[in-house]
Amino acid sequence: MQALVDTIIAFVQENERLAIPVAFLVAFGESFCFFSVVWPGTAILVGIAALLAASGISSSIVVPAILAASLGGALGYAFSYWIGYYFKDSIENVWPFRKNPELINKGELFFQKYGALSVFFGHFFGPIRAVIPVVAGMFAMRQIPFQIANIISALIWAAGVIAPAFFLVTFKDDVFAFLLNNEVLVAAALFLLAVALAIPHSMVFWPTLALFVGLGFLHLHVGGGFWPLWLAATGGAIVGDIAAYSIGETRRDDLLSLRFLNGGAEAVGNARDKIKEQGALAILGSKLGSISRSLVPMMAGAVSLNRATFSLASIFSSMLWAAVLLAPHGIMEILGL
Repeated sequence: MQALVDTIIAFVQENERLAIPVAFLVAFGESFCFFSVVWPGTAILVGIAALLAASGISSSIVVPAILAASLGGALGYAFSYWIGYYFKDSIENVWPFRKNPELINKGELFFQKYGALSVFFGHFFGPIRAVIPVVAGMFAMRQIPFQIANIISALIWAAGVIAPAFFLVTFKDDVFAFLLNNEVLVAAALFLLAVALAIPHSMVFWPTLALFVGLGFLHLHVGGGFWPLWLAATGGAIVGDIAAYSIGETRRDDLLSLRFLNGGAEAVGNARDKIKEQGALAILGSKLGSISRSLVPMMAGAVSLNRATFSLASIFSSMLWAAVLLAPHGIMEILGL
């Protein structure tokens, strides 16, 4: 995939005038159900935007590029909708759904839970991007709400991918200077992001994780200190664990009613089993997971795991987690490299 990304970016570098149609095609592939699972469209668009900025091209190209990408993304979703609508009885026999039947099941659950909002959020999350418009077609969702959610979210997605990459490269000296001169603000932001990562929902977890890693990397890249960021991230993760434990403790009888809980009864049951089988060791290992990382401390509260034991496990795992996510620049600084 990396070779494909490099090839397309190199092509745009040699044929700058074709950047707009390429952005359209890349975004279409990212949103079309048969390509979306394997097509690295977001990475390609980020690379194209950064390349254009580095070439010194006028910022006037940003709006046309965003419009082209949003049109491609919206059309990819629209085509996927009609495929789901016309082939709903046999869609599970078609690749990629034939090899990944769980995609349809997860898409149906997500669609039934969020309705038109699932179409809006679908553009932003890789695991469900390929299947949401197909499921919307299978359920014969009304065209007007589907297209409104589709077009608006495609525009926001395209702007969120292209504009930051372009302007970060264009104004990188100013951005880097701000990060370097405002270490307290960066540390505070990482603290809040680390706390937010305790919310067990994919629509919160993945964007928050991307912001956390990206902000930490940029700050360390420009020469910022590792220790303030590490302490802030560790503190935020500990606070998030404590909050999750408290919610589990006070809402143990109706956890599934929490609107921000992702994964349903199965995910809650798995987290509960981990706590019962592994005790505090489950807290240590939870940071290696994704969304389930916050379910485990929540279940620790629900089953009344010893609070002191939980706190020690949380502190140790948070310290290690923060160090790993702030690598490699932080590790290089510690070693004096």
